[in-house]
Formats: sequence, C-alpha cells, structure tokens
Amino acid sequence: MTHTDGRIKTVNAGSGKIWIILLVFALLLYAVGVYLGFIKSAGFVRTTGVVVSVRGVDHYESDLGRNVTTYYPTVAYTVDGEEYTCELDIGNLGDGEGKEVSIQYNPNNPAEVNYYSPGTVILIFVIGTGILALAILILVMGKKPQKKTG
Repeated sequence: MTHTDGRIKTVNAGSGKIWIILLVFALLLYAVGVYLGFIKSAGFVRTTGVVVSVRGVDHYESDLGRNVTTYYPTVAYTVDGEEYTCELDIGNLGDGEGKEVSIQYNPNNPAEVNYYSPGTVILIFVIGTGILALAILILVMGKKPQKKTG
C-alpha cells in the first residue's frame, strides 16, 4: 500500500508469493508425517524382526544415468508363538541377512507389517517446521514498512 502523502510505502520481498508455495509444501510434509506416523500405523504393534533374505531389483535410474539395484528385505517375526515372514515394501535399508529390524504388525492380521522408523517421521516434521519458519520469515519481511524517500 502506498500513501500519496509520502508517509509509508510497504515493499514486498521478491514476487511476494514464494511464502505461499513454501507454506503449501510445509503443510504437505506435515500431512505425510501424520499419515506415516499415525494413520498408516494406527493400532499396529511394534516388534523386532530378523532379515531372512534380501531380494535385489534392478532398474534404470535416469538421474544417475545407469542401472541400480534396490534391495528389499524379507523379515521373520513371531506373534503369539506363530512365525510370520513378509517382504518389506521399503528398499535399501542396509540390513543384510541376520540383522534385526524394527517393524510393526497389525494385531488383527499379523501378516500385515510395516517397517518402523520413528526417526523418519521426526525428520519430516523438522524439515516441515523449517520450511514453515522460512515462509513466515519471508511473509513478515515482505510486509515490513519502509519510509518513502522524496
């Protein structure tokens, strides 16, 4: 807003709309964090599984310009005295055969299992908070009143 009497002129930083893009991105990150941390695993029970085999899947990675292999571990775990095995849908955990991994299973269907990684959810929220703070900073700096010269 510019006053014609020369008192105050509000200056927008850059296009003035970058903060909206950052805000939307931060909110999307929060939504992913809530889904992974709370919705997808609601009611699941945490336990430890042991990697019993690893399946490699070769595919072309265009960003790298070459073929790469993604490894998917199959874990064994026990629920109420019964042993289950399941291939996890997350690859490249760096866990070879015999390694223990944290998992969570559905008590109503113990064959349904997810990889458990609270650090991933925390990291998503930390990054989202940093982006939100940047959006707020850009918004506040863009609304900073400056005296008009002349």
